[in-house]
Amino acid sequence: MAAVATARKTEARTHEPEPVFASEVGSASFSDLVRAHYWRESCRASGDRAATAEAEAQYRQQLERFERQEGRIASVYWSTRNASAIAMTIGDPQRERNFLIDTETKVRLHRLTDWVTEDAEAIAETLHEADVLAIRISEILRGTSERIALRWIFAVEEHLLGHIERRDHADPTSDEQVATQQRQELGRIEEYYLRAGAKAARIVYLSGMMLGTTLIVAATAVAAAILAGQEGQWTPDMQALLLCTGAGAVGALVSVLSRMSSGSDKFNIDFEVGRPLLRRLGLYKPLVGSVFGVALYFLLASGLLLTDPPQGKRIYFYGIIAFFAGFSERFTGVIFGDVERLISGEAGPPAATATKKEEGSC
Repeated sequence: MAAVATARKTEARTHEPEPVFASEVGSASFSDLVRAHYWRESCRASGDRAATAEAEAQYRQQLERFERQEGRIASVYWSTRNASAIAMTIGDPQRERNFLIDTETKVRLHRLTDWVTEDAEAIAETLHEADVLAIRISEILRGTSERIALRWIFAVEEHLLGHIERRDHADPTSDEQVATQQRQELGRIEEYYLRAGAKAARIVYLSGMMLGTTLIVAATAVAAAILAGQEGQWTPDMQALLLCTGAGAVGALVSVLSRMSSGSDKFNIDFEVGRPLLRRLGLYKPLVGSVFGVALYFLLASGLLLTDPPQGKRIYFYGIIAFFAGFSERFTGVIFGDVERLISGEAGPPAATATKKEEGSC
């Protein structure tokens, strides 16, 4: 029977390939590699040396092509019943392409198992759930945490495929029991992913904030250096304006750092929006702090709040107020709210306002 199967495979290779109705996860060349491996093992079992040599050459060619595209195969599980397999690849370090952006390696899972799971619906569904979780992990995690999570998922898929290999006939009850156990394992992997994703998101968001703050502070320093060299341009008002611009950005950065280090749930962010968007959101945060700092400077300098800086401490007064404006949006909102009520005529007398504040504090 093995010789007949080998002859049929050899004949099929001389004609146009027939359509194969099977889904796969991962690289498009993975299915070619799996079929080449299965053909090689079939030729070995048949004892046909010529066919085995040809199949070996075909397999090596497909393996070289696949690893050139996807990276080195770190783990693989080949099915002995049909052309099916799962594999995990690790690509070359990305720093070889760009030294400034990323230094992690690309890790991917590849799966082709439809031919052995056609009579195991519960196993097939669990494998699909594992693939979906692997996609989420690959998009968010990087480095060690990504490799741990994907290697964990590979172990689950390996166990599911091994269960099919070990059974003699279709057994829906046994399949459901194994699938239930591995779904619980996937639940533990997802918990790990959520914890690692939240931490990774903070790092990405913070990197965007650091970049934004650096750009704003550097821009204000350059502007200060240019204006200081021009006679009549380096006025006290210009000094305070540039100081408030930088202080607001620094205040926003310190605010996020303090909430991150508090160890509480004060800083929450949806990390599944993706790393580029997270970094972009972090980049905008210092800009908002700078806008608040400058706006509060204009507000105080206009005299609407009838607040004068201490004698001889004008630059320090505006600097700390701008820092607080970037640090606390609540602080800025309270001041702007008071000004809004003052302009619209809704503000009550100072005594009444003070009484309300005292009553609210009780």
